[in-house]
Amino acid sequence: MGELTWQGVTVAWTTPSRLEGFDSTDVLAMGRGQHDRLLPLDGAKRQGFLAGRALIRDLLRRDDGERVVTLDSTCGRCGAPHGRPRAPGLSLSVSHGDDLVAVAVGPASASLGVDVEPLAHAGRLAEIATLFPADAPDLAAWTRIEAAVKADGRGFAIDPAEVTLRVRSDASAPGVWSTVLPDRSDPIDVVTLAGPPGHVLSLAIGSPR
Repeated sequence: MGELTWQGVTVAWTTPSRLEGFDSTDVLAMGRGQHDRLLPLDGAKRQGFLAGRALIRDLLRRDDGERVVTLDSTCGRCGAPHGRPRAPGLSLSVSHGDDLVAVAVGPASASLGVDVEPLAHAGRLAEIATLFPADAPDLAAWTRIEAAVKADGRGFAIDPAEVTLRVRSDASAPGVWSTVLPDRSDPIDVVTLAGPPGHVLSLAIGSPR
């Protein structure tokens, strides 16, 4: 497991294949919707989901080891439990990249998006290029785009080719990109962080819609 903090947001990551001591019973304790989301998963997807929920639980319990961690992942469009996880008073985001899961946790006053991609993912850049009519982004830029659309809340209901990244020039925000999204008045800040080895990781922080 690794961890860092940026602008008051904690980002942590872990390796699902090394998960121990956390199973479907622990997921059920986090809410019936979480268990329902786990049920159809198998193999690596199941292990990744378990690892992500275990990481969220551990991060949220840090202040007091007795905290009961419950999550709500109800989709605002269809009501199914496949939406982003939410916890009272907090903002959360989860990303999976091969045998790695990353979680961002911050205050509810911010809307978060985290994205992680393995550098050695063969063919990933070719997949990404199919989404862009011209000037496809490199892997780091792609993680910034994906983190930003997650923080916005609409995800890839937004065409990624319509997302604009601009480096902020003010000295108070070195290395920060300002991300402009269609039909959104305020930009989202996003940064690519020195995260897990062999991966590129970006974090976006915006205001809730």
